[in-house]
Amino acid sequence: MNFDYEYFSGANVTVSTGNGKITECAGISYSISTSRQPVYGYNSEFFDVMLPGRVIIQGNLVINYTKPNSLEKSIYGSRGNIYLLNKYNGQGFDIDIIFGNRKYKERIQGCYLISSGKTVQINEQVILEEYGFIGKAVIEIK
Repeated sequence: MNFDYEYFSGANVTVSTGNGKITECAGISYSISTSRQPVYGYNSEFFDVMLPGRVIIQGNLVINYTKPNSLEKSIYGSRGNIYLLNKYNGQGFDIDIIFGNRKYKERIQGCYLISSGKTVQINEQVILEEYGFIGKAVIEIK
């Protein structure tokens, strides 16, 4: 048997705005959700059709701690933070993910930060900053 597929063990992840690359990430996780709903006809055991729904991309990214709120300050400026999200009228930022040997690439477009936190442990692990985000679309980069 010949199985023609690959597995990946890690990715290169960068955060960028229109002004260029901001930072590299130590990790990322995200999911794409939809609010589609099934419609059942009279006396139907199985649904007959699916109603369209809204799509949201939501996830978390992790960066190594260099200074307090470094990603927020890079995106929103020195006085900005995620709590001023409603006042921020920019186009958001993009997250580029390169899997494996630069063979597969994805971009999460139109991202906005919605939460932040830190992970501090009493051992040799580096301090991490974790940010929650929402995005508009995931596209494949050629």
